[in-house]
Amino acid sequence: MSIFDLSKKPPELSHDWEVFQQFVGNIGAFTYIAKEKSAYLDESACRMLACTSTKLNEFEFFNLLEKISKSPVEGQKHIYRFTNNNTTKYIKMNIYESSDEWLGFVQDFSRQFSEENENSSFIEYDPVMRLPSYPSFSQKIKKLLPDIKNCCLATLYLNGIEKLGSFLTVDSTNSCIASVAETLKSFSSDNIIIGAKSNYEIFAFFMNCDKMQIYNVLNSMDEAVQNCILTDDFGEIIDISDKSRLSLSIGCSSYPDEASDFNMLVNYSEFALYEARADRRHVINWFSEENYVREKDSYKNAQLLTRIVMDNMLMYYVQPIVETTTGEIVAYEALMRTVGDIKMEPKQILSIASGQNNLYSIEKLTFFNTLRLLSENQQVFANKKLFINSMSEYMLTEEDFNDLYLTFGELLEKIVIEIVEDSDATAEGIETLRKRLSFTHSQLAIDDYGTGYSNLTNLLKYKPDYVKIDRSLIADIHNDLKKQQLVTQIIEFCRDNQLQSLAEGVETAQELKTVIRLGIDLVQGYYTSKPKPLFLDSIAKDVKDEIIKTNLETRPNGTRKIYAARNDTEIDLLKLALEKYTDIHIYQSKLTIVGDPDKQVKMNIAVMDNHSCELTLKNVNMVSGNSKPTISVGEYARLVLIISKNNKLGYSGIYVPMGSQFEMTGKGSLTIDCYASAGIGIGNDYDHGYGDITVDMQGTLEIICNGMETVCIGGGYNDDESEIKLLSGKTKLYMYSHNGLAIGSYNGDANIEIDEKCDLDITVSGIKVTGIGSCKGIATVSCAGDINMFCTGAQAVGIGSLEEGEGSILIRKGRVNIKMRSAKHSCIGAIDGDVNTKIMNAEIIIDSEGDFATGIGDPQGSGNVFIMDSAVTMNMLCGNPNDICSGSGDVQIQNSTINSVVNNRKVQHGSN
Repeated sequence: MSIFDLSKKPPELSHDWEVFQQFVGNIGAFTYIAKEKSAYLDESACRMLACTSTKLNEFEFFNLLEKISKSPVEGQKHIYRFTNNNTTKYIKMNIYESSDEWLGFVQDFSRQFSEENENSSFIEYDPVMRLPSYPSFSQKIKKLLPDIKNCCLATLYLNGIEKLGSFLTVDSTNSCIASVAETLKSFSSDNIIIGAKSNYEIFAFFMNCDKMQIYNVLNSMDEAVQNCILTDDFGEIIDISDKSRLSLSIGCSSYPDEASDFNMLVNYSEFALYEARADRRHVINWFSEENYVREKDSYKNAQLLTRIVMDNMLMYYVQPIVETTTGEIVAYEALMRTVGDIKMEPKQILSIASGQNNLYSIEKLTFFNTLRLLSENQQVFANKKLFINSMSEYMLTEEDFNDLYLTFGELLEKIVIEIVEDSDATAEGIETLRKRLSFTHSQLAIDDYGTGYSNLTNLLKYKPDYVKIDRSLIADIHNDLKKQQLVTQIIEFCRDNQLQSLAEGVETAQELKTVIRLGIDLVQGYYTSKPKPLFLDSIAKDVKDEIIKTNLETRPNGTRKIYAARNDTEIDLLKLALEKYTDIHIYQSKLTIVGDPDKQVKMNIAVMDNHSCELTLKNVNMVSGNSKPTISVGEYARLVLIISKNNKLGYSGIYVPMGSQFEMTGKGSLTIDCYASAGIGIGNDYDHGYGDITVDMQGTLEIICNGMETVCIGGGYNDDESEIKLLSGKTKLYMYSHNGLAIGSYNGDANIEIDEKCDLDITVSGIKVTGIGSCKGIATVSCAGDINMFCTGAQAVGIGSLEEGEGSILIRKGRVNIKMRSAKHSCIGAIDGDVNTKIMNAEIIIDSEGDFATGIGDPQGSGNVFIMDSAVTMNMLCGNPNDICSGSGDVQIQNSTINSVVNNRKVQHGSN
């Protein structure tokens, strides 16, 4: 039935409402239209509220509402004492708000009420706290106010009481409340009156006290509550020390400085308490008018929460959970919504409830409401389950759980309780949950798995029936190798432990297909079906057909099929490829993979996060089947790669992230042909950090990198102080790139060691390139091996730092032969940097051609050059040559032979 016809200007009463009023004469209606800043009243409302016109402007309307609502009748809901021209009426008023329009009703309750009835209707003392009840307390304070010069009302909230019900009986909880109330009652005096407000709230009224006195008393009250000894009616101590901790949150307001009457005093102190509980940094919070204006919406939300809980204004949409083989609906998840004029999202409700320490009320309503929904739709759940979200830290009390079971009985067998893993979960709490599940034959699901405290150890503690993988791991999973690896690991764990895996938040066809191919059991999300206020018999036919088709397809090129290596000794790579496997995920400590050098296989190998493996490659010829490196070392993982026979990796090489370790050994050969645009030889790309890299082999390593920005061995950053060690073996590096680095850290902090058993052959070509060291920043290089290097480019450094770098170069042994063809370069040293170069017991051969060229050192830099017991042969043909130099540093040559020819003229260097 509509009330006002808003299409008419001004709005007119509907015929239905006029007929209704003929039978119910003491009810009136009004509407407020925000865009018009006007309110309209019917004649009944005008008569009851003594209005002279059916139309009020905004100012008049809100003044009228304030006049009505300032005198609520204690103990009665929405009923107010309304006085106008010495005439008092009792008016019941309800308002339903939206952003644009309000609709309100007023009803005259004067016949049901009288002043005498009001005064005698309340209980003088609260039965639990044994303090003056709210009506008694308020009546007393109202009588005192006119004769008091200044006073303060403090509303005290008992933090921790709400948790007691989860492990104490109702009687024991009430005894605890009574103990606290008795403690606070001891502060009563001629100037302090204590009264009850609710089970969790107590009033303290201060007369003629200054602010400091009030603060001191309230702090003493909080200290007393924290140290309060809780006892039952027989004097037995109730110990809650290991379960909960009691304290106070306090909101204060003064009269007449802030509030002008008792109701305003209560409202302002409640607002101050609201702030104290939301902030939780201060025990005592004083009312602030500025905050009241700014936070009125938040405060309104808190009041709405109270209304939601008291009036049970929650309803539930349901979202299908779908089996991934047939596409059939096997369960529904109940998702909380609000009813009526309250428009609040579930997260908003929970956030406000958490701030008000009232999450238990939401938990209780959720269980009773959803079980009622199941009870009313039993035919739907003949072969289906109902998933119910639960907050494990606010588990139903024994009393409420027993009430739930007695009400719904065997229907609890149809539910699956969803909880999020909690690092604070106690063994006792988990055991209670398990007992209840066993008793009711309900099931358990771990929600949001993959976030927060999720790990396999915690999973084993709960022993769930379902594991719901969080949306954060499912979103764009078809494009994310790490997500696929992690989700695969979860799925495999579930399968191994007889658990059902469920992918949450599947929103696209690509995500659906990917999780099905990874082996997920169940899916849920907007793509299969959005939450609805009704139960679907089946999801959309085209989506169901898509699920079936994905299961039946023969896995063509581009799709993934993962082989999990857990207990294998040796894997035949060619056999796996013929069986359509695209990835090998390694979970074991030792494994051999055997291939055929003449048959290239599309395959990706990953050593999983936090695992360590000794992997032998024997005649393996692999190319990455996607855009990822051919071999990936997981986060904080370790890979010892043993090279046997002849092996080759294509597209991109071996990914070693920061925090991980990689070591290459063996007598065979490995060629990495990297042609990805931002390619990886061994390590990471030029934008990311790399882990420890060691090459200590008797065979041959060859890396070929072609791309825009490439790194042969190393990566972009070294924030973890990782080391690159080339200890032995023959290593050949070929890098052709716009910007590139053969060995080191692209953006500095390189830490490189080349041992005497290492034979290194490097060819680099590009616009800005470095052979060994860094392109920017710090480079620390220690070399004792034999190096042959050929560099070409616009700007290049052979060994050192390319752009204004720092660090040190130590060539302590061996033979270094550098041929440089570059417009601007330094063969050993830096360009405009501060790199110290020390050459000892070594043979250096430099062949340099360019415009601005340096053999050893840096003509614009500040680094020192020290050459001792070495032989240096240098031939330079350059426009602006510097053979051995430093801009502002020292150059020292001791007991060394220097044969330097610059532009066909010999340059003399004596020892100093």
